[in-house]
Amino acid sequence: MKTRLFALVLFVMVIMASRTVTVAQAFVNLDFEHPILPLDPNDPFGVPITNAMPGWTGYLGGAPVDRVFYNTVSIGVAAISLQGPASSSPLIQGNYSVILQGQFGSGGMSAAIGQTGQIPISAQSLIFLSGSESMQATFSGQPIPLSELGRTSSYLILGGDISFFAGQTGELRFTMPSVQFSFNIPYLDDIQFATQPIPEPGVFGLFAFGALLLGWGLRHKTR
Repeated sequence: MKTRLFALVLFVMVIMASRTVTVAQAFVNLDFEHPILPLDPNDPFGVPITNAMPGWTGYLGGAPVDRVFYNTVSIGVAAISLQGPASSSPLIQGNYSVILQGQFGSGGMSAAIGQTGQIPISAQSLIFLSGSESMQATFSGQPIPLSELGRTSSYLILGGDISFFAGQTGELRFTMPSVQFSFNIPYLDDIQFATQPIPEPGVFGLFAFGALLLGWGLRHKTR
């Protein structure tokens, strides 16, 4: 009897020890302000993305890449780059901004970065700065329809409804497809999850839109 009881207890202990504990992972480095320095802009092979953009994975044409450029941009081909102090490209927020360059020409290679994490349970919308209206966002492979919430001479404020994904864990990916030609620099920066929904068109929608941008702007200034 004691032997059977001991065996049962041992069996339960083994099962409990072999269970995988899943911990929800929060998204990190959403403003790209946390590179691991130093980064060498003169390295012809680029710099490790794990140092340039901790937490993020790079993709060119959908295939993962482990190196990106620093303080330089591509001429024609698809590329991912981190722009920081001493960059010849003006930054749009903070000390660092990302540029995603899709290949010039129809059907060319895209450039993207993605990160796996949990969407905050209270999130209603995704808001970020972009240099191009062609920027795309997906979560777990599902597209997030984006709307232009505002613009400056340097960037657009884009937003999309993400309430359906609140509390879920998956990859959030930003993609710049190939383009025929563009005068705009395809920046990506200051990604945030907002508790306000993307407003519907109309008078009340415009009021909500103003409140959304005001709340986002206040958070932006305090960072």
